[in-house]
Amino acid sequence: MDTRICTVVAFVVFLCLECLALKGPEQIHIAYGSTASEMVVMWSTSENSSSIVHYRHSSATNSTKVTFRDGECRLFTFGNEKGLQYIHWVHLTDLTPGQSYDYQVESNSQQSQVYSFTAMRTDKDWVPQFIFYGDMGRHGGAPILPHLKLEVKTPPNAAIFHVGDFAYDLSSEGGINGDEFMNRIQDIAAVVPYMTAVGNHEINYNFSHYLNRFTMPTNGNGFWYSINIANIHFISYSTEVYFTNGPVAEQLLWLKQDLNEANRNRDKQPWIIAFGHRPMYCSNLDGDDCTTSHSVVRAGLESVFYENGVDVIIQGHEHSYERLWPVYNETVTAKNYINPKAPVHIISGAAGCSEVYDLCVDPMLGPRGPWSAFRSWLPGLYGYGLLKAPNATHLYFEQKLEFLGLREDAFWIVQNNHGPFVQVN
Repeated sequence: MDTRICTVVAFVVFLCLECLALKGPEQIHIAYGSTASEMVVMWSTSENSSSIVHYRHSSATNSTKVTFRDGECRLFTFGNEKGLQYIHWVHLTDLTPGQSYDYQVESNSQQSQVYSFTAMRTDKDWVPQFIFYGDMGRHGGAPILPHLKLEVKTPPNAAIFHVGDFAYDLSSEGGINGDEFMNRIQDIAAVVPYMTAVGNHEINYNFSHYLNRFTMPTNGNGFWYSINIANIHFISYSTEVYFTNGPVAEQLLWLKQDLNEANRNRDKQPWIIAFGHRPMYCSNLDGDDCTTSHSVVRAGLESVFYENGVDVIIQGHEHSYERLWPVYNETVTAKNYINPKAPVHIISGAAGCSEVYDLCVDPMLGPRGPWSAFRSWLPGLYGYGLLKAPNATHLYFEQKLEFLGLREDAFWIVQNNHGPFVQVN
């Protein structure tokens, strides 16, 4: 009898351990699709399993039928030997713009907790706020995360834009570090669309972690895309094509076509904002591309942004914050932001990198160019940006510090003459 009891107990313990070993859905995050009625939901599991999203209007009663949508389960192993290798992808296409939805994801009868998101609004009265930062890591997390969790609870935050360098790195420890990072951002990325640009820390394994872990709108090729939100046309571009023998000509052709279309639609989206990883200008002393008078990124992209009237260019890479005067070809067009005659560059790469003793070491201790209006750097000084455009003529940007959530810098751009800058000079 004792032997049989021991056998049964051992079997039950074995089953419990097996159940614990089967991880349910994790790393849940969302991103906008190509239209306001779309949302992409992604997550990861340890086994090949079903990909289902259950969702309904947040205002619905418990008796209201829940809609479900099947998706795809993709195997991801390249540079991800130790990470969760099954990436789930569900494309929601029948959403009502401006409607809030409750949803949960399911893989093989294991369901996540319930999250909520709001489909993109399309009315003209909407003035959303956007969160911008680059270079967030520190072994899977970042000092600004607690503040971001508070930010996303305060509407109307319409999107988070992470302008390159994730986790330091997504591929580290065979993908385990990437899993940890994606889990740490889940509380923000599962409720507000997490939009991205590729950085140099995503280069490993031919960008496999970036391309598998994130899905952006389909009007690009995975490395670049554009999206209209409220009165802003956003463009995500790759600076890494210039450092990896990438498709430089292909991106440039796409950019010109996209910007040509955007300029025809400036009655709807008067503001054009581009964001990519490596800056064209910077005051840092690390010898990076932006510190030289022969910047590869500047030579490749500055003229097309200037000629097509891009209002703002937001970048990361330098682990600091810097605001520039309107500048083109190293020439400041004015030391104010009233009807700028060149793009305004912003570097917001201080989200929390992982370098020497987990401190960011891109010092700003030397002289700065005449185009630098404001700059900030100290070891352990972290922050992120907030942007909104209340109307067709006014745009506001604010840089907030991780320390007590204090405002570090803020400024307005007033632009009454949207369009190619070559036409207004």
